[in-house]
Formats: sequence, C-alpha cells, structure tokens
Amino acid sequence: MPTSNCLPLLIRVSGTLAVLMALALPPLSHAASAPTRMIVRPVDDGDRVILAETRARWAADASDSGAVPAALPMTRMALSLLRPEARQRAFEQLLRDQQDPQSPHFQHWLTATEIGERFGPAQEDIDTLSSWLTTHGFTVGDVNASRTRIRFSGTAATVADAFQAPLHYLQKGAEKRISSIEDPSIPAALSTVVRTITGLGRPSFRPLQRISAPKAALTGPSSPRPALTDCRSTPCENFLFPADFATIYGANAVPTMTGTGQSIAIVARTRVYEPDIANFRTLSGLGASVPTVIIPPGSADPGAPASTCSATGTPSCSNPDDALSDQSEATLDVERAGGTAPGAAIKLIVADDSPTASGIQDAIEYVIDTTPPPANILSISYLGCESDNGAAVVHYLDDLFAQAAAEGISVFVASGDAGAAGCADHLAAPPAVQTAGTNALCSSGHVTCVGGTQFADTAQPALWWSQTSDANYGSAIGYIPEGAWNEPLDASGVAQLGGTGGGVSLYIAKPAWQVGPGVPGNAGRYTPDVSFSAAAHDGYFVCFAAGNGSCAVSGGGFNFLVSAGTSASAPSMAGIAARLNQKVGSPQGNLNPRLYALAANPANRVFHDATPASSGVTECSLAIPSLCNNSTAGPTGLAGGLQGFSLDTGFDLATGLGSIHIGNLLAQWSVPQSVAVNLVQRGLSGTWANPETDGQGFVMEVSPEAAGAGSALVFSGWYTYDLTAPGGQRWYTTQGYVGSGASASLPIYETVGGLFNSAQATSTVPVGAMTMRFSDCAHGTLDYHFDNLSRPDATIPIVRLLPNVTCSPSGGVSHTADNYLLGGTWADTRNSGQGLVFDIGPSGAQNLLFAGWYTYLHDGSPTDRAAGQHWYTLQAAASPSASTWNDVGIYQTTGGVFDRPAATTTLPVGTTRIDFHSCSSATMSYTFTAGENTGLSGTLELSRITPVPTGCRL
Repeated sequence: MPTSNCLPLLIRVSGTLAVLMALALPPLSHAASAPTRMIVRPVDDGDRVILAETRARWAADASDSGAVPAALPMTRMALSLLRPEARQRAFEQLLRDQQDPQSPHFQHWLTATEIGERFGPAQEDIDTLSSWLTTHGFTVGDVNASRTRIRFSGTAATVADAFQAPLHYLQKGAEKRISSIEDPSIPAALSTVVRTITGLGRPSFRPLQRISAPKAALTGPSSPRPALTDCRSTPCENFLFPADFATIYGANAVPTMTGTGQSIAIVARTRVYEPDIANFRTLSGLGASVPTVIIPPGSADPGAPASTCSATGTPSCSNPDDALSDQSEATLDVERAGGTAPGAAIKLIVADDSPTASGIQDAIEYVIDTTPPPANILSISYLGCESDNGAAVVHYLDDLFAQAAAEGISVFVASGDAGAAGCADHLAAPPAVQTAGTNALCSSGHVTCVGGTQFADTAQPALWWSQTSDANYGSAIGYIPEGAWNEPLDASGVAQLGGTGGGVSLYIAKPAWQVGPGVPGNAGRYTPDVSFSAAAHDGYFVCFAAGNGSCAVSGGGFNFLVSAGTSASAPSMAGIAARLNQKVGSPQGNLNPRLYALAANPANRVFHDATPASSGVTECSLAIPSLCNNSTAGPTGLAGGLQGFSLDTGFDLATGLGSIHIGNLLAQWSVPQSVAVNLVQRGLSGTWANPETDGQGFVMEVSPEAAGAGSALVFSGWYTYDLTAPGGQRWYTTQGYVGSGASASLPIYETVGGLFNSAQATSTVPVGAMTMRFSDCAHGTLDYHFDNLSRPDATIPIVRLLPNVTCSPSGGVSHTADNYLLGGTWADTRNSGQGLVFDIGPSGAQNLLFAGWYTYLHDGSPTDRAAGQHWYTLQAAASPSASTWNDVGIYQTTGGVFDRPAATTTLPVGTTRIDFHSCSSATMSYTFTAGENTGLSGTLELSRITPVPTGCRL
C-alpha cells in the first residue's frame, strides 16, 4: 500500500495518456484538403433558428421611432460564415505555427485568397446560401477573398421577409439610427455555416481624440519655442513633438530605422487637409510626405475635408460636429504615425458611414481582404463598446483580425479614453451610474491593444525637460517615469472622464500567450497590451486648420492644438511597428506573442513598467482616481466614480506591459529565445497537476526513441471531470511530435464508446488543442482550447508531483534505477481505446509507483459517449530494483469539476498486482471490492505502446 507521507498528495490528482486508437490518427495539418459540406439537409424556411445577439446591444435601450419605409435600400449587408470544423482547427494551428520560430510555417504569411482556398467553406455551401438570398429577393454581390463573407443588398422589406427582422428607426441620444428590433432568424439548415449577419444595424464606433483650444506660438531664435516647452507662463508647458517622443522612448538609439519602405494603413471616416500634414512635418523637421487616400470600392465617399471652422454657431471651432471630430482624429493619427516613423508611407483608408453600415468597418475589411494588402500595419483609433455592440460583432471582428494575423498584418487599436468605464462617452461629464467595459475593437487577441500612460514629472520638471527646444522643437531630456493616464478633473477642477481604458473581454477568451507576472487569471482576454503617453498634461503637438490650429506661420507666429488620448498611443505604436518591420526586413504579423515573451525577461529592458512607485502616488486607493489606477471620477468630483484597476509590477489592466524602449525592442526582437527546458527528453515524463484544482491532472510520456534526431513523440493524458460535479469523470489525451524547445502545441483527443476491459469498438476524434510550456523541470503552463465553446480557453499552471529523476534544462541524463524506465504508456491490445500510464519515482523524497488507468463503465452503453468514460489511479511504494508490486491500491476520485476547485472524495475501491516481465510486457491482475465495479476481477496482458526507452533493462 502507499506510504502515508505521500498518499494525500497524489490521490488528489491523476492523469492518463495516449489512447491506443488515437495512435493511428494523423497529426493536424495545414493542408488544403477538400472542405466538408456544412449544409447537409434541405433548406426549409419553416424550420428556423434565431441568430442570437445579432441585433446590436445599443438598440435595446434606444427609443423606437417607428418602422423604416419598406422600400428603403439596404446596400452593405453580409453573411458572416463559419469554416468547416477541421479547417477551422487547421487555421488556428497555422496561426500558432506562424508565431513559432521552431515551425517550418514561422512567419509564412498567406494572402486573403490563399486563406479562402485553404480554409474557407465549400463552394457548394456558398452557392446554396447565395441561391437562398436570391430566392428572397436580394441581389448577391461579391464573396470576399477569404470566403468568410457574402455581400448582398436589398430593401427593408426583403430583410423583414427573409430574416423575420423588421427594421426601425431608433433614437440613441442625439443620433437616429437604423436597426433590426429583433434578432434575425434563418433556416436551420443554413445555421451550420452562418455565424451572423452584418449590416442590419450600424456598429457603434466613435473616435477617441481629445483636442485642446488653440494655442499661440512665436517663431524665431530668440522666441519661446512652442513645441514642447513654453515658459512664458509658470510652470512651463511641455508639448510632445516627434523629437520628444523619440528621446523619451528610445528611438534615437536606432536613427536609421525610420520605417523606410513600410506602409501604415489608418482607417478614417474623412480625408485630412493636406496643408495640416505639410505644416506639421515642416515644423517637426520630418521631410515632406502626404498620405495616400484610398476609398474602398462601394463605400461612401465623405468628400473634401474642412480647412476652416467658425468661431460661433454649431458646429464651431470649439464645438465640432461628427465630421470635424472624425477629421481631427484622422489628422492626429496621420501625424502621430508619421511622426514616429517619418520614413513610412501612410495609407489613409477613408469610408463614411451609411445608414446601416460603418465606414470604419468598411475600411478595416478593405485593408484585410485586399490582395496584396495596402499595408502590413493597421492603426485603429476608434472605440466600440463591447456591451453596446454585442457578442456577434465582437466575434465577427475577432475572425477578421485572425485573418489579418495570418496575412502578417500587425493591428493596433486604442484601448479607450474613459478609464475603466469604457462604454461611457469620454467627452461627456461622468454619469452617475458607470459600468466597466472594454473596446470591442481591442478584444481580439490578434490585435495589440494600446493604452495610455501619463508622465509623473510635476514634482521636479527640470529633471525631465529643458527650458529651451532644439532645432526640431524637442526639449525632453530622456525617459520620464510614467503612471497610468488618469486626468479625472479638467483645468477648472470639474470632473471629467479622462483615463486609459482597460479590463477584461466579455466574449473573448484569454489567448495562450497572455501569461506572465501580473496577468490576473483566466477570466478572458485582458487589455491593454502596451501603453504610451496619452495625457493632456504634456500633450501632443497637432496641426489642424479646421480647429483653428493650422500651424501656418504668419507674422512670426502660428496657432497649434494639443491632443491627448489613447488615439495618439495607437498610431504611435503603429509607427514603432514600421521601424521594426524595416529592421527585421519583413512583416511581423501579430506582435503580442513576442511582446509577452520579451516581458518575461526584464533584463532585456524592452519595457518601462508603470508601477505605483513610478507613478509617484504614495497612497494608491482604487476609490480615488489617480496616476496609479484607471478608476474614474463621479459626477461632481473625485469620489463616487467607478473603481478600476491599479498599476502592478509586470502586467496590469491599466497600462498592460508598460511602454516600450524602441531601441531595445528592435535589438531584442530577433534574438533567439532561450530554451528553458528542452522538450526532447524522457526526463519530462511523469505526473503533473494544477495545484489550484482538485482530483485531476496529467500524466505525460516523452519518447525520443519514437522519433528522429532532435524530436520526440509526446503522449499526454488528462484525467478530469465534466463541467458540473454530477456529470462525473472525463478524460482526454494528446499526442504528437515535438522538436527542441520549451513549448509544444498538440491536438486534444476524446475517445468514447468503450466498455471496461472490453474489445467494444471506440471512436477517437480531435476536440481541441493544447500548448505545453516548461519554465524548468518542475513547473510549466498548459493552454487549452476546445472546439466546443462550453469549455472556454484558459491557461493553467502545472507542477510535477513526483521528484525529478533525469530532467535537465538541456536534455535528459542517465539514471541507474532501471525500473524508472518502466514508466510510460501501456495497454492490453485486446481491449479498445483504454490502457494505463505509469510514473515510477524510485529515488528522492517519494519512492512511489503511480499510474493512471483510463477506461469506461463496465455496465454502460457505447451510446453513453463521454458519460461512459471512467478512470482510476494506482499507488504503491517503489524501490529501485522492484519489478513486481503486490496489493497496489486502486483509487476512485469523485465530485470534481472540470478545471475548477471542488470538494473531491478519493476512496480505495480495490487492489491489483503488477508484474513487469520485461521492458515491453507486463501482467496486471485486479480485484474490485467497492464502487461500480464491485466484485469484478480479471487480468490485463499489457504491452508498451511506445518504443522501449534507451537504457531500460529487466
């Protein structure tokens, strides 16, 4: 029987390994196999399903102003399509491989057309959908290159008839919009391929810029310089010029990396006034360059930009309308991206809103769907609250940005300007009731969400700023300590919303790469990822004639504006990406996996971590908005707002990983990542578990003998439970070949249909994927994704339960205890889809044999599927020379919940005798005295499933 000092530790976890039937399954592939048809039954308009959460969330609390005219044209609608399950898994695997330096697919970017050909739905399904649309009176337009959207147009009457979704005018604040008043429905036969419908109501996206009143400046060698230091008043005012940004964030360390040869796409709803850009670049010493304007085909053209504004009336210089707000946003974005990467070409993708379509949506789609894309960098400074737009819009955007990642497009999005109250109007007074929210455009893990910091320079400004400017109006001396951007009061002391957005997504799971110090758990996708200065304090110099700040020199002076907000941070990060692409010589796609990997090693000095100490706040309270958090003010003052998130060491939900030292980022980006633990070694075999959950875990076998040089075959088993305690036990297996490195991605298999100790035929199918990482020989993390969304993606820590025997960072070492090498995957080949995995620890603090026995109920039915699975654990004391174990305890654990802490019960239910005859054959005789198998006994003739380990002797 197990020794008393080790039994309590091990009976709370267990695991298993590869299913015998799964051994013959081929690994997941990126190959373009023929797609499986998803529409498999006749289309019956009388048999319908509702597309839940397709109606925009904002419509729920809008005032209904009545039905739209039946003949109202609806011109920008689209069916958003799902991929066949196998193709979706392959696409997700490709995205992982494109980020893995060990993969032959590393940074092998595809075009939108190639994505459609390799991963899109079957043409027959697209034809069926198109035919159904035509039958209902719609005009079918194009299918996008990636084969994930079918454009169509019609009238309000055809929408109401086909989708049973009447369209109404809805009043939302001062704006009248069009939206369906019900979630649409479609024939059930089509629901297998249709994710959602876009164009039945316009997504709500608004610009995030903050523009000051005009400021006046003089020119000339003896006059105060306006750009970053103006000391005509006390204290001096500092304004961020491109020269300052370069000094503060380390771009001067790479002076030749200016983004030359790279293109940045900026989405906008208006053109910019070209003299604004010319004046900005002239005063900044950047050289002449104007953006190329692109109007996506079929989108609304907003016409010429404004060049002046009125001092009175509405709109006016101080009270701009939506068009002027959009133009000021576009101007800021062009100036910030070009100011950070002066050598890059700026492509301004302009599309105005229509009654039912978002111009920003059209512009984003154009960049990502065009082959080749107009730019490999995309900057978005708009916000659409997750809870306003709903799950359908968020998942549609996530699909779109996943396509961008596969094409090698780096996407940067502003996190928001209302602090933790991300859904609030950042230009309005703080409301009495505030709710946490995040930017739907930021939610995807395929975009880098950019938040805001604020310089903590008020105590001793002379340490950080010169009182005079250089030839390019720069006056910053060097890096300035940062806190979270949070300006809860305006210059008059009136409460306002002004702070960095951040939080957790309602709909998108946490990506596998989002790990590290400070990452709070597994609640969802956390934002922002990185941050840069966004405060009106030390705000950005901007030239904008339509705001009475043209920067045109006249009479020895000129007017300019000062901008703030995360809409300045996002295009700044886009400019950094242009410098990075120039340095590396190719597009880098989704930067996030590498950014988080770099953050794991602070010694590389890539990030400026914003912490309570760097913020200068001595007493940080979430109840009071300050530079140490992104809490918000109440309607009348600092108190009474929404408690947000505090700064922390490492990652936090106010500033992400912090700001970036550009020179160090470029220097460290392509440095090979050190391998913490080489996966190609038998020493990683053993029993692993998440210490935060009960009665569940993993057993893994790494078999270098089963693969060629520099690789190994990995089997991993997962002993766990259903999503609820009454659901009972579950188990999964993984398998695949891995190369040298500290992580590996493998498919997750589920085997069902078996009976205990029976040859009953079983079925093994892939149901998801997991990625294992090992920081050392005793610790790691496991990221899992299930295709069935009832189990959301998550990352869990895993620790080794038995002492390490032969694992080392560089590879396995020899061991003299031969029975250690008896551990591994064994099965009675007369049975189907069941077996055992042994972990034998003959030395150290725990001399133990531990085994996981994966099997099924003896009295179940093959139709029970997963509910028919069953597992046990075995334990006994071990010694280095033992090859026979008598009275090995069989234990059953119940009451657990999948990947959650729960009160479990572990009881002995029988005993077994195990005789290893050689390194490849064994006999196990069992007797059950309790539990479901009471009275059962028998013998298993076990064979090793993997090759005999090198050095095993018996």
